Amino acid sequence: MTKLVRYSTIRFIPYADTQEFVNVGIIIHAPKCGMLLFKLPEIQSKRVSQFFENIDHDLYKNAAKMVITDLKRIQNLISGMNDKELAALMDEVTKPKEASLTYSESSALLTKEPLKIVLDDLFNKYVR
Repeated sequence: MTKLVRYSTIRFIPYADTQEFVNVGIIIHAPKCGMLLFKLPEIQSKRVSQFFENIDHDLYKNAAKMVITDLKRIQNLISGMNDKELAALMDEVTKPKEASLTYSESSALLTKEPLKIVLDDLFNKYVR
């Protein structure tokens, strides 16, 4: 069955004044399936260190832990939500905010693949 999947990249923006960022994760959801998946490493990657040479490693680590905790909480909350409620919730979660970890504008795709494969493919495309 073909399903609509909406996704956003998770961006690390350590310096608000420059707005420079590096993609560090992916969040996807399939409103009709009632599922939300994400992939966000808890430890800073070499890629982050290459973009921001003098960054405090705890900045990324602490921000990632907070976002992971929030996304796990949201995964538990979405059971029983209809597709419109889930889409509205995810629009709210991924809307622009002032934070060191934020989300890109949402994009969408149609797929027959299992969501875990879609998540891994998007992570490899945008983060690796």
